[in-house]
Amino acid sequence: MRILHGLSLLIALIGTVLALPTTRPLTNGAIGALLAGPRYDDHKLVRLGVPNNVLANVHRFLDEELGLDIWDTQSDHIDVRIPPGADDILTSKSLSDVAGGVLTVTVLDNNLQKIVDEEAQRLNSPSVQAADWFADYHRYADIKTWYQTLAQQNPSLVTFIPSIGKSVEGRDIFAVRITSKTGGSKQQIWFQGLQHAREWIGGSTVQYVSDRLVAEYAQDKTLLDRAEFIIIPVVNPDGYEYTWTGGRLWRKSRSRNSDGSSGVDLNRNWPDHWGQGGSSASPTSITYRGPSAGSEPEVKALSKYFLAPENKNLVGAIDFHSFSQLVLRPYGFTGSAAPDEALLKKAGDGVRDRIRAIHGKQYTSQTAYDLYQTTGSATDWWYGDTVTKALGNRRIYSYTIELRPTGSSDQGFILPPSEIKPTGEEIWGSITWWAKFILDNPIKV
Repeated sequence: MRILHGLSLLIALIGTVLALPTTRPLTNGAIGALLAGPRYDDHKLVRLGVPNNVLANVHRFLDEELGLDIWDTQSDHIDVRIPPGADDILTSKSLSDVAGGVLTVTVLDNNLQKIVDEEAQRLNSPSVQAADWFADYHRYADIKTWYQTLAQQNPSLVTFIPSIGKSVEGRDIFAVRITSKTGGSKQQIWFQGLQHAREWIGGSTVQYVSDRLVAEYAQDKTLLDRAEFIIIPVVNPDGYEYTWTGGRLWRKSRSRNSDGSSGVDLNRNWPDHWGQGGSSASPTSITYRGPSAGSEPEVKALSKYFLAPENKNLVGAIDFHSFSQLVLRPYGFTGSAAPDEALLKKAGDGVRDRIRAIHGKQYTSQTAYDLYQTTGSATDWWYGDTVTKALGNRRIYSYTIELRPTGSSDQGFILPPSEIKPTGEEIWGSITWWAKFILDNPIKV
């Protein structure tokens, strides 16, 4: 009996030792699992003060090596979400070494679940069902119905395309074409939103611009008589719906990965310089680029439709995201100047200036690479060789616009609905100028 008792104690002791926390650093996959949600209790939002000369290296380390969720990058800091159990990262020697030994840590929010809960409580309130569509955010099915109604009420201006392809989970990726019956063949402009699921203001802004294109036609026929607008309101319907029913901070699609994890960052999956930096090969990472270039059904559907014969007159495209208040132009994959840098900068700077003139908001106009490197993005693909050749050796104006707010301390992705209209107003005011500029100044190769 004593021997058995001693053996039991030994087994219990071994079990206790095995259960002790390990001092080994967390892997990319382990961090990704902690970040996935669907709840974010005790997830911290942390600001890392970093010298500008090592900012790119720190960003790359946090993103590609650790797979952390970076919310915002500015010239002197990076805001990043730290899940419970990953706090040791902040004091690790590896991070300190990458930062050159100069790193400050400021906690902006100790529990991100609180603002998620507050938003959910508001959305579940009966008072949200207001007559004004732009009083709050809406789910995928409601957005689809809203566009169908817009087309039914304005048949001479709006054409609703029920599906240009299916998402992983079988949802329709619908499209809308807005133009007048006046004139023959017209130049075309492409807008898309909600490629990243949690960036709700991107979707509402595309809706706002769509509404204004139709509503303003009676007063100013210039745009729709000269151009056709091709709009993809919800690029990532599965991911977007999941932000309503699962994890509010979900960014990716809902593809099932080989390791059992979920999701691909669609804006790292486009077949342009895919996998050449600025993305992650780890399926659990928030910037996972997918198993191959253009592998995802959402990207396949959009790229095929973009290159369709009926869209041969495209002259410009904008991908709406949030946040940080940026007007980003090519390239994202390299720091080398684009062939049309002068024109791209002029148009981007013009958008920036007209945004500021409306509500005083300061956006920054810059190349995407100046923010941080990205590969496999829609913006680079639109401006790249595949599209250029398909359009008869003609390049187009290509941009990503990162909308409000300016930083994480303003609630980041959980932007209050009171910001929907002002954001829409400043984008509408700037986009009308931008559209006329690119129509008057098409890029000539």
